[in-house]
Amino acid sequence: MKDASEECLRVCQYDPSVRGSPCDLVKHHRRIFAVRAATPDTRAEVMSMEEESTSFYGLLEAERCHLLLGRPGRYALVGRPLSQAAAKRLRLAVFGSPDLSNPLGYNLRVYCVDDTPHALQAVAVLECVRGGRLLEEPRTLQFSGDGFSLQVSIQDLPQLLWSIKPFTTCQEFSFAQVWGRDHHPLQCAFSLEYLGPPPTPPKLSCKISARQVKGREQILQVYTSAAEQSEKGPIPLFPPSHCPLTSESGSTAFKIPPSIHQRICATFDSANSKGKDWQLLAQKLHVDRNLSYFACQRSPSAVILSLWETQHQTSGDVDSLACALEEIDRAPSPGIFTPLGQGSDRPDSEFS
Repeated sequence: MKDASEECLRVCQYDPSVRGSPCDLVKHHRRIFAVRAATPDTRAEVMSMEEESTSFYGLLEAERCHLLLGRPGRYALVGRPLSQAAAKRLRLAVFGSPDLSNPLGYNLRVYCVDDTPHALQAVAVLECVRGGRLLEEPRTLQFSGDGFSLQVSIQDLPQLLWSIKPFTTCQEFSFAQVWGRDHHPLQCAFSLEYLGPPPTPPKLSCKISARQVKGREQILQVYTSAAEQSEKGPIPLFPPSHCPLTSESGSTAFKIPPSIHQRICATFDSANSKGKDWQLLAQKLHVDRNLSYFACQRSPSAVILSLWETQHQTSGDVDSLACALEEIDRAPSPGIFTPLGQGSDRPDSEFS
C-alpha cells in the first residue's frame, strides 16, 4: 500500500538539464528518488538522488532540482519525509459561480493543489466548464509534515445578507488527504443564498481562511458581484511576481563565452603537473558529489560548466566562476589567463 506521506512530482525532460520548483525540496528532511517512467521497450528505473550513479546526476537546491539525464523521457521525483520538519508548498485558489438551481444562490469553491503551473491550470480548465470565475489571486501555503490537518473556513460573511448551508462554515481535511492525495485537486465548496433586498447586482464580500492546525494560515479575500457578469476584470492565475517554473533556451539563455568555456575544458579535462583537473573544478563549483557521472562523460568539465550555467540563469553571475578559478590557481595560468595579456588579473571582459 502506498504510504500516505509519499508524494510524486512529474518532470518532463526537453533539455539535458531540467529545472523546476514544484515544491520545497528540503533535502535534509527527505529522501528523494528520481524515477524514469516505463516505456514499451524499457522498465521503470528508480535512481536515488543520494547514491553514486553513472546514468544521471541530481542536484537538490532550496527551491529547485537540477537533473542531468542521458536521454529524453518522462521522469518523476518521489520523496518521503524523514522528519516533521519537511514541508510541501500548496497553491490555494477560490472560484465562484451562480447557483443555476437557485436564482438567489451563489457557490464558492476552494481548491488546494500542488504549487505547479499544470496543477492550477487543470483547475482553471475544470472551472471554465462549470462557468466559474477566479475571484482572488491564488496564494501559497506552506504545509508542514507534522501530521496536523487542514481547515478551510468562510469568515466575515454578512449574516443579514447571506446564509450558508448548515454545518459547512468550517471544513476539515486530514493530513493524509492533503499530503498523500492522488492527482485530483483537493476541493471544498460553500453554498450561499442571498437574503437581502434585490440590488443589481448583489455584492458578495467575505474571507476564505485556509489554516493548518498548529501551523500557518493563508487568507483569500473575496469581493465580487454574484451576478453572471462581474465588473471586476479577469484575475491572472500566475501574476508577474509569481513564476513557479522558469526555463531558458536559445539566445536568451545565460552562457559562458565560448572562448572561456573552451579554455576551461582544455585545462581541466586532464590532470596537469599542478594537479588541476575536472574533479578540482567540481569541488570549487560545489558540485563534487556523484563524480562517477562526470567521469563517464566525454568532457567532464563541459558538463560541470553546463550545470553551473543552469544554476546561475537568473543572476548570470560570472564573478563566482572567476573567483573559483582564481582559488584553483592564484598565479597566472598559461591555459586560461596569459594569452589574454592580463597577467594575474581577472579577465572580466571575457566573462561579460
